[in-house]
Amino acid sequence: MKIVILKNNLKNALDLVGKAVGHNSNLPILSNVLIKTLENKVRVVSTNLEIGIASDVSGKVVEDGGITVPYDLIYGIVSNLSSERVNLEAKNNNLLVKTDNYEASLQGINESEFPIIPKVGEKNGHIEFDQGVLKRALDKVVIAAGENNLRPEINSVLIVVEPSVVKFVATDSFRLAESRIEGPQFKNTISEGFKAIVPLKTAQIISRVLKEDGEEKVSFYFDGSQMLTRAGGTEIISRLVDGKFPDYEAIVPKSIEAETLVNRAELVNALKLANSFAAKAKEVKVRIKDKRVMEIYSSDAAIGENKYLIPVKSTGGDFEVTFNLSYLLDGVRSDASEQVYVGFNGDSKPTLIKTPNQASYFYILMPVKA
Repeated sequence: MKIVILKNNLKNALDLVGKAVGHNSNLPILSNVLIKTLENKVRVVSTNLEIGIASDVSGKVVEDGGITVPYDLIYGIVSNLSSERVNLEAKNNNLLVKTDNYEASLQGINESEFPIIPKVGEKNGHIEFDQGVLKRALDKVVIAAGENNLRPEINSVLIVVEPSVVKFVATDSFRLAESRIEGPQFKNTISEGFKAIVPLKTAQIISRVLKEDGEEKVSFYFDGSQMLTRAGGTEIISRLVDGKFPDYEAIVPKSIEAETLVNRAELVNALKLANSFAAKAKEVKVRIKDKRVMEIYSSDAAIGENKYLIPVKSTGGDFEVTFNLSYLLDGVRSDASEQVYVGFNGDSKPTLIKTPNQASYFYILMPVKA
């Protein structure tokens, strides 16, 4: 292999694939990245055996071939090069890196020893979104996913595909979030509706790859137990979770005891201030008084107490509900509208948080039991 490539192109590709580099002492090859030529382009590939990422970038291909080298080493070198053009040449399982004022030789491993990235069939159709639309939908739900590797069905994001809507759902059993992308915002060539459970790490990687304001397209392909995400010159291949996602619709509140509208920015600020007094349990009390005042209260016997009053519009009587402060803050700041709707159902039933008059997203949080 012999190629000439711009430093920034190579660094951008390494940034992307670095999210799936493995660290397994029994399989040191997973700590490497594969750099190879493919149809007059340069392809950089990584995998941890559960997720594989391939990034294609422009470069001048002088001679076809490929080699794997330690990711940390090649990334460190490329990040600190001062020259714009980089020459890469694979020779006798070594990668020669040359610029006009720098030269290095990296011990590599033959590309034949690199794990084969599974192919995902595309004949079943695909789902296509604008990158920014998908990124916002994913970002709103991954905050509610469980981090428990012993329960992969909640260490995940559920994708529900229907003719007129695609839903993304995540829960850790204490909270739940659902984000919807409807009709004109996506294109679906898959003939039947279906559900797929995507590992949380895969959903997080997809979100990081996507551009916030991107109108470029991103597509999902599903084939049995595998999923392919294609965005521009980047492909992410991941296994799907083999399990049953919790019946989340059963816990979505069918009625609300006290509907409350509050300024989002002020509530976020109140919760941030309360955090300093929330003790190790990180609990905060939310009190509604006279249907027009919300009190955010937290205390710590070793520090003191904190109280913040916010004007609100609320139905129902006076009440007090205790929440995990971090979970409540995640739900309140998950959107950017001026007002936030909080639907309370007492101190033992789920509370509903969403943007008023908007059906594309909701966040459900269980109170902390006294």
